[in-house]
Amino acid sequence: MLTEITKAQLLSWRLGVLKNEGKATPQQISLAKRNNVKMALDVARESRQILGAMGVVGDYPIMRHMMNLESVITYEGTHDIHLLITGQDITGISGF
Repeated sequence: MLTEITKAQLLSWRLGVLKNEGKATPQQISLAKRNNVKMALDVARESRQILGAMGVVGDYPIMRHMMNLESVITYEGTHDIHLLITGQDITGISGF
C-alpha cells in the first residue's frame, strides 16, 4: 500500500510542477485522476480486508473512507471517461 501511495504522490507532484510551468495537459490530469482515485480505493479495500469483520464496523474509519472514495469516482469524472480521454490521447482515435 505504501508503494502505491508513494507512486500516486509522485504522479501528483510531477503534474503539479507541470501545471505551475503551464505545461500540464487535460489528458495528463485525467490520467492522474483516474490512476490516483483507483489506487486510493484499492488501498481502502485492502485495508478493510486486513481488518476482516472489524473493517465494516464503526470502530475503524475505513468504511467511511471507502464510501467517500466511491463518490469521488463519480464526481471526478467516471473511471471509464478518464480511460476514454487517455485512450484518445494515446491513439488519436475518439471512443466517444
